[in-house]
Amino acid sequence: MKEVPDRHCLTCGKVINFGRSDRVYCDDICRARATRKRLKESAAAGYEDRHQAVIRAIRKNYALLKKAIGDREKWIVDFEKLYWQGFKRTFYTGSKVLENGRTRYYCFELGWEELDEARFAVTADPAQLEIFDPKEGDFGFKNQPDED
Repeated sequence: MKEVPDRHCLTCGKVINFGRSDRVYCDDICRARATRKRLKESAAAGYEDRHQAVIRAIRKNYALLKKAIGDREKWIVDFEKLYWQGFKRTFYTGSKVLENGRTRYYCFELGWEELDEARFAVTADPAQLEIFDPKEGDFGFKNQPDED
């Protein structure tokens, strides 16, 4: 008679000496744990994929704005042309409300504001590239007690 090697549960490691020959879990609890773990890992990988997609969209927007403005400080751009090249107006790195009530959206130092439905005013603002120094800033918290 041929000796069959012991099978072990993939979740807990217990010996499986009953059931079908292709059984990999000792019981339903271990099978459910393995399923939850697998789903959790795939969800985490999905978040990384979504983060990379946002970063790609911002990079694409920046490249299109940079190409449109060239070496100028300000330029009027046709939105439809940007749109067909892959510009997505919902992806940006910051925004600022202007004195005229419009909002200027930024991809790093390049900002755009809508003039009408078909045109953007694109501007280059190097001040948007200033890096926040935590030693000089207060992170927006005022009169907060120190944590021990």
